[in-house]
Amino acid sequence: MNNDYMKLKEFWNKSFILTEEAKKEIEEYNPNTEYEILAPSQKLINACKELANKELVLDYGAGFGFASIIMAKNGCNNIIAFDTSANAKDLAMYYANYFKIGNKINYIVSDDNWLNKEPSNKYDGIFCSNVLDVLPIDMSKNIIKELYRISKNDALIIIGLNYYVEPDKIPLVDGKKTNCIYIDGILRLTSLSDNEWLDLFNDYFELIKLEFFAWSGEEKESRRLFYLKKK
Repeated sequence: MNNDYMKLKEFWNKSFILTEEAKKEIEEYNPNTEYEILAPSQKLINACKELANKELVLDYGAGFGFASIIMAKNGCNNIIAFDTSANAKDLAMYYANYFKIGNKINYIVSDDNWLNKEPSNKYDGIFCSNVLDVLPIDMSKNIIKELYRISKNDALIIIGLNYYVEPDKIPLVDGKKTNCIYIDGILRLTSLSDNEWLDLFNDYFELIKLEFFAWSGEEKESRRLFYLKKK
């Protein structure tokens, strides 16, 4: 697990480098009105807006910060965005400042133990997308447990996951069947079905609704948004 995770950290940190090309591309958009261009799906935008009226929101695994920016633009004034990637913070805060809401986002870069040190019952909103199913499953289980602990009783928790891949379509790893997809030796997906994810959530959360969505350019809505509340 540690080897997989260290490779992942390096991979994602390299993915979030702030380039001059990225700056030029974003500067083509109106900073007051065109911030939604950052999100790959309208349903992700809608999910972020569901959290915009919360007092304190955690954007866990924030990446380049699209969710934090959308929440801030729609009225949330206190967002903690967390990631392990320093490059992600640089990119996210460049975008946040360009869209004129950088003062509403506290972006924290730390190791994967940061969540365990957060106070209990702190957040009334949590957004976590494209995180749990790109990590070793034992890490994801711990994150689910900790998200439960740090959320208030009336909190809304929204978890976004990639699509499910049938086991017979997953390449063998060292000649063995697995639910993990590796690309160039890097873990890119831990594939669990809707019910398998619900089994992991059910010890802590009650399902409000499950919504399916697609990224721009995808024909089938097979990605997943779990809207959850504490049991």
